[in-house]
Amino acid sequence: MIEETVKVKSILDGNKDAYDSIIERYKNRLYAVTLRMAGSEDKAERLVEKSFITAYEKLALYEEKDFFSDWLYRQTLTLIKAEVASYGKTNPEHYIQFYNPRFLEIEEAIANLESKNRFEFLLHHALAETPEKLAVFLDEQVEDIKWRYQQSLKAIRERLLEFDPETSSEECFSFDELIQYFDEVLMEGGKEKVEDHLEFCPSCREILTSLKAEKKGLEDVIHTPKLDDAFNRRVLNKLTPYVKKVPKHRTWKYQLGVIGIMAAVFMIGAVVVPNLKPLANKVAAYIEYGTIYNVWTEGTYKATDEDLSFEVKSVDIDPLHMVVYYEARRKDKLIRNFVDFDIFEPNAVQLVDENGKKYPIEVTQPMGSMFYTPPQGNEADNHQSFVIRAIEEEKLPDKFKLKFKLRRMQGITGNWEVEVPIRYDKVENNLKVVELNEVKEIDGKIEIEFLTMIYGKHGSRLTYNVRLKEGEKKRLENLLKETREGDPVLERYQYAYADIQLMNQEGQYMVPLYYHSQLMEWTPGERITQDYSLYHFDYENYQNLGKTESNGPYFADVRNIHYNEPSFVSLSLPLEEAENKPLNIELEGLTLKDLTVRPKENGEDDRSYQILINAVRNKGESEKQYHWNVVGENGEYLELHYMGNHIPPDIQGEFELFNAEIFPRDIQKEMDKVTLQAEGAYNFYMFDEGELRIPLFEEE
Repeated sequence: MIEETVKVKSILDGNKDAYDSIIERYKNRLYAVTLRMAGSEDKAERLVEKSFITAYEKLALYEEKDFFSDWLYRQTLTLIKAEVASYGKTNPEHYIQFYNPRFLEIEEAIANLESKNRFEFLLHHALAETPEKLAVFLDEQVEDIKWRYQQSLKAIRERLLEFDPETSSEECFSFDELIQYFDEVLMEGGKEKVEDHLEFCPSCREILTSLKAEKKGLEDVIHTPKLDDAFNRRVLNKLTPYVKKVPKHRTWKYQLGVIGIMAAVFMIGAVVVPNLKPLANKVAAYIEYGTIYNVWTEGTYKATDEDLSFEVKSVDIDPLHMVVYYEARRKDKLIRNFVDFDIFEPNAVQLVDENGKKYPIEVTQPMGSMFYTPPQGNEADNHQSFVIRAIEEEKLPDKFKLKFKLRRMQGITGNWEVEVPIRYDKVENNLKVVELNEVKEIDGKIEIEFLTMIYGKHGSRLTYNVRLKEGEKKRLENLLKETREGDPVLERYQYAYADIQLMNQEGQYMVPLYYHSQLMEWTPGERITQDYSLYHFDYENYQNLGKTESNGPYFADVRNIHYNEPSFVSLSLPLEEAENKPLNIELEGLTLKDLTVRPKENGEDDRSYQILINAVRNKGESEKQYHWNVVGENGEYLELHYMGNHIPPDIQGEFELFNAEIFPRDIQKEMDKVTLQAEGAYNFYMFDEGELRIPLFEEE
């Protein structure tokens, strides 16, 4: 029985607190949609709260034959769709939760979509549901939803991606053709031609890398907003418990009938159960020898439903990781790069001992998802894998089971359950721990402290800290106090982040393992524990290159470091034509030198202005990018298209600090001036391969 069905039964019996886990599972998916439709956190939170209350009041209508998430979305989305229909265009500045210029660009691209298209686009990504499912939830035609999604994706790509035809040769494919290849909609022959061309064309590979980064950024942005734990309690406090139904007394005839059925089941079992003896022998052998390879025969740990099968092919275990190799097939045809299944759903993967006690675990994204493409070769080389990590590894029992309970694969609802017995006491504890105690300082502002490196048989683990030095931290605190003291969003992001890659002795980058908690949130300021697999990848193209022979020894290669600072800027700019008008304004290590304003006629009643500010850098080593916006005379936010907006590292002499075009559309009154504002700056340090490399082993 599905766990949520059990929860519903408990709720209908009067236990309204059982609704808490249902709220927790679905609240952030709905909030990710409503926030960007409502345009404010308060309005979005009230709408999600109202939808959960409405669904609760209809729980008695839920039928067990339905997949619960489908039923819940039908109830909540009907309400949300009606509410957001009246909402207009939103301004991401009012609700963005992560002050990152790239995130803001993506948010603005989403906000620029038409309301209905935006709603369906957000649902597609936040709920990870197919167009067929969304059509049912929203009472729309499938083809219409598919068409609107493609239009939305095209509009977002046009805003976020740049394609320079001058960098391409006559043999290069068009931008649209590369997009079709990336979206896997090219015919087989066309796909092979593109792949042959990519092998020798860096400019086309660069476009594909941009498409991958755009896809990753889009997912990161959409899943960023979170509702706190207090939200659950606020909803529960507004619910009235159901009154438990008391069953009627059964007659003696009914009870005798039940006994007869049970007897028949027992007799059938006496015939059927002996046929399971071969499988029992395999499991017994496995438990005895503590290894999977001498008993793991084809189909032993396999589940099939709706013409789809999920099979656990093998499990590699050391005290750090449990690497699960699996395979998915549709009608016996292997599904490559298989990532669409609900592995991150609560209870989709469980670790349970002989007494039924569950142990907390974390699960990684599959190795074939995100940036990493599985290596191409024979079927044996293409087994997908993911990694399980026990939260408290030292408390694991000698014997336990890994239980896989999947309810969605390839957009199809079904039931795929597999149990794999494990003898953990047979696992060899062959970890090697290296104490590093290495500190690297960057620009007098940041420290990276490398603490420990652990080498296991099936992966490794690096522990480190990234922090601002006290002087820089104090400077940022003072900046915040001067203008926006107590702003929880800005205060949260006054921390340094680092992209640290592991590299083996052959110069190959190792694929990092990202657990679900790392994908959803990260607590700044705490020590970072990062796990790595035995696979290596192409750093430039993010392509999985296969498995290495051994684990380590490794180097840590620092590729970039970044952090935000609360740089509050407000400049009043007249909208009169000017060319290199002197400014001479001092701004945190910069001198704003001059201003250029160029009015542009774009058609009847459509005017824009190009604004260019040149500056000279006085100090600092990081690349810096300000979070600019332009405000009209009455406080209206104006549409802004960047053409240049960063301070390159080690810049000498004059450079363009700000180059953008503003569009005072829908502003009836003629404006004489605008205000250029910035509420923060993004500091970014980049390092070449090997420029900042730390050995993670004991040197002789």
